[in-house]
Amino acid sequence: FQTNGFINYFGMQRFGRYYDTHLAGLEVIKGNFEAAVSIIMRPKSDENDRFTDARRRWENRFKEIDMSDENAAQEAEKKAAQSVSRDLGRFMNCEVSLMNSLSRRPRDYKRAFQAIAKNMRSMFVHAFQSFVFNRAASHRVEVGGKKEVMVGDLVLTEDKSLAEGGGGTSGLKGKAVKVLTEEGVQSGKYSIADVVLPLAGTKIRYPENSTGTYYDEVLGEFGVSKDDLKKLSDRDISLPGDYRRLLCIPSDTTFEVKIYEDPVQPLLETDLMKISGEITATTVKAGEKEENAKADEKEKNHLIGMVIGFTLQPSSYATIALRELMKKPTSADYQRQLQLSGGICESTLDDKHVEGGPKHGGEEKDKSQANGNAKSS
Repeated sequence: FQTNGFINYFGMQRFGRYYDTHLAGLEVIKGNFEAAVSIIMRPKSDENDRFTDARRRWENRFKEIDMSDENAAQEAEKKAAQSVSRDLGRFMNCEVSLMNSLSRRPRDYKRAFQAIAKNMRSMFVHAFQSFVFNRAASHRVEVGGKKEVMVGDLVLTEDKSLAEGGGGTSGLKGKAVKVLTEEGVQSGKYSIADVVLPLAGTKIRYPENSTGTYYDEVLGEFGVSKDDLKKLSDRDISLPGDYRRLLCIPSDTTFEVKIYEDPVQPLLETDLMKISGEITATTVKAGEKEENAKADEKEKNHLIGMVIGFTLQPSSYATIALRELMKKPTSADYQRQLQLSGGICESTLDDKHVEGGPKHGGEEKDKSQANGNAKSS
């Protein structure tokens, strides 16, 4: 983990709680704003009855309407939008913005989408970018591995910080790449840590190997092309693209093996716990004592946990670092199935459908808390 790092996937949170943010973004790229609105407004799996009922009323707004009569359709949608908006939660900002716009201008779905706050609008199309990147990252590792550079790979030759006039963690400003030739590969100047993949856009270069053509395959699979990225008329959600490292190699990596009895027993000691004398898990000593401790753990049926600390590069995800380390999904659906006793949770759920990552196996004993771009445990 600390030497080879992990595939620098975008995390599950990038795709929204219901894993459909990128699907709405795809429809926006296609120019199909009605479909994008439908995805945002459709019923969700675990919302309360009030919100579910409101969303179903919206889905069924044309049920008794002759759609050849546009005036009747507009009137039905106007009434539905007014009714639904009253039953939405105050934090459902996208949905509220859509309903408020459609209650004034029914059937104008492009205008309704543009009523969503700028940062939220861009979130949808960026999620689709992230989806394509994750698929491309899996492809690159599948064909070329995680150890060596390949002819045709893109490597980052310049990456200026904000202080140096760059764009920080996002954007093309201050970044430059080159395509590796056979001579560049043989020179040994570049390593796999230098390899980047593009976020699909209008102002970036693509790898000149199978990974480059794979972008066309993924986009084509969803009915769009690189040319469609140029057609976004909303300047606030234009997609110039960016570059992102294929691998993230953590620094400052530390770990401790812990043994404990109670599934909710803390593994980390806070200042308050020091004052109150609350007991934390016991650290397993390295060397010979570690083997003895593991043997004792089996006899006493104790639980084994690990506390890990690391620092990640900007814009990398600690949840992905832990997922790749533990080989367990990080989706909320999967986490809800974990057993408090620390036993193996049998599940077919995984993150592959949005992260492009491998299937997962193994055992997860305890929850870990981590925050990217900072020392965390």
